[in-house]
Amino acid sequence: MRRTLAFALLALLVPTSAAAQDMNIALSRLRITAEDPAVVPGTACPSTFNEAGMPRERGFCRDDGAWRRVMTQFGGSLIPPILTNAGTRGVRGIYVGFESWLTGIDNDQEYWHRAVEGDGGSMDPSRSRFTDNVLAWGRFNVRKGLPFGFELGTNIGYMANSTYWTLGLEIRWALWEGFREDVGWIPDLAVRAAVQTLLGDGEFNVAVPSIDFILSQPFVVGSSVEITPSAFFQFAWVFADSELVDLNPDVSAFDTCDPDPTTPTPDSTSPPYCRSNGMELNHNVVFPSIRSTRARVGGGLNIRYEWFTVMGSFVMDAVTPAELDNQLPEDIPRQWQVDMGIGLTF
Repeated sequence: MRRTLAFALLALLVPTSAAAQDMNIALSRLRITAEDPAVVPGTACPSTFNEAGMPRERGFCRDDGAWRRVMTQFGGSLIPPILTNAGTRGVRGIYVGFESWLTGIDNDQEYWHRAVEGDGGSMDPSRSRFTDNVLAWGRFNVRKGLPFGFELGTNIGYMANSTYWTLGLEIRWALWEGFREDVGWIPDLAVRAAVQTLLGDGEFNVAVPSIDFILSQPFVVGSSVEITPSAFFQFAWVFADSELVDLNPDVSAFDTCDPDPTTPTPDSTSPPYCRSNGMELNHNVVFPSIRSTRARVGGGLNIRYEWFTVMGSFVMDAVTPAELDNQLPEDIPRQWQVDMGIGLTF
């Protein structure tokens, strides 16, 4: 845990030389071995019998349940963190900072050990012996104030122990700030729209937009330190799509092809004509798309001294993912997220 947190804070500043990227997700491992396709209804399971009705080697089916569990939690880690107040610094305001966040996952479950590329040892190379108990991200973030209470920001991030990058964009609108003559003092209120999208994986795509409602109130201490607690509510939508995935990547459909008896070889020195092995071609599958809604609540604290700002927040799912999407397994737990950051505000 301590090593993961340190890596998350330094991931964008210090390049890593680690040879293994343990938390990369390999969808080819999310498979089921089946004697009969009827054993796993509703999955893309290749036939285990040839055209003559004779049994042949067992095929692999995609494990849709594991895919939904892994990608729901992985997508949850990409929900844009909230490390900002409802108030803005005005049209001339500029924020530059480094931010990090940790998202809890169900790492003791077997589907996570099968999903990631970590070392499985000689006993079972198809699963990882160790998985991180959190997904740790770090990002470099820039925001610029605009007229009429708007603020526009962009960021680039990196996930610890992986090759994954993320790009993000956000726009925030401060609906009101501080004192109003007609109603008196009221807390600052803002609405933020943000999106983060995954880069760096050829097997799947993930994009997570969100809408946030932020309520905060600054307090000045000692005429130089501004402390701002905040509360927020967040709606997020996880869009996860699979590309074409080979469930048996160690075997080529053309290296193990069946000779075609209807096409004679020209002469004895020519290699035999071969048609591709249908079993192996059927191992190329696409996992079902995920369209999941998440509702989160949380709070945070910003401390600013002159140009320097330190930020922290905590959010958690208000309900389980399955309560907002009946296509998801009910055993996916609510996720929590801890956000932290440090930056300069001009």
